[in-house]
Amino acid sequence: MSTVSEPPPRYTDDPWADPVLRWPDPLAESQLGTEPTYYWFARDDRRSLLPAATAERPLRVWAGGDSMSGGPVYGFRQLIADEPDFRFTEDIITSTGVVTEWFFDWIDYMASDVAEGPYDVIVLAMGANDKQRFRGLEARFGEDEWTERYRTRVRDLVAAAARPGRLVIWVGLPPLQPRHFAPLPGVVNPLAAAAVADVDGAIFMDSFDAVGVDGAYAQRLGPGQRNVRTQDGIHYTYYGGVVLTEPILAEIERRSG
Repeated sequence: MSTVSEPPPRYTDDPWADPVLRWPDPLAESQLGTEPTYYWFARDDRRSLLPAATAERPLRVWAGGDSMSGGPVYGFRQLIADEPDFRFTEDIITSTGVVTEWFFDWIDYMASDVAEGPYDVIVLAMGANDKQRFRGLEARFGEDEWTERYRTRVRDLVAAAARPGRLVIWVGLPPLQPRHFAPLPGVVNPLAAAAVADVDGAIFMDSFDAVGVDGAYAQRLGPGQRNVRTQDGIHYTYYGGVVLTEPILAEIERRSG
């Protein structure tokens, strides 16, 4: 969504007021919610993308993806699942990803089963299975045609999830320990970040900041040096999910009002 330094003045029905004050009631418009100015009227702070989370009107969060989405799912389970101000839905489909549309197509699934749901926030996390060729494409992982296809599919998936007044969050891959998987984040994260930047109302969250140390893999974090990653060096532990999700939740709250 486009950002504006100052919201317009509040609506007034005074016919003698300055014309700039006589804004139409957005609730009477047929294109409700499609204009950026809608949020200045509809939100309490008159500037936020998302409504404020309250028990009367809980903020509805959906989180899903391949097995890497276990991170935000674990985190939201512990941080908001029992909070009356939130409603949480999880949707982990293992062995899927951006590349394997022949096995499970996230773009189709998002468009047909998720996007029209009553969600204020959609959090997507996937990619650990993506170091392989696209079916029908000769280019290998990281080659030009491969990277273009990958970026296009991420953009199309995020665009399928996006709706006026909704925040879509793509959670980048964290540092990965196994030698075969280690190059993945350095290739797919920049592609995903660039694709997400093309879609209004979507942001990319860099998990390196949350669960890495100086840009490198970390098995344990925090004062108690608790495990944030499982023994496979790829997935998140339950505690790691909280560490990952705390900054994601902070971004959601920052855009609510």
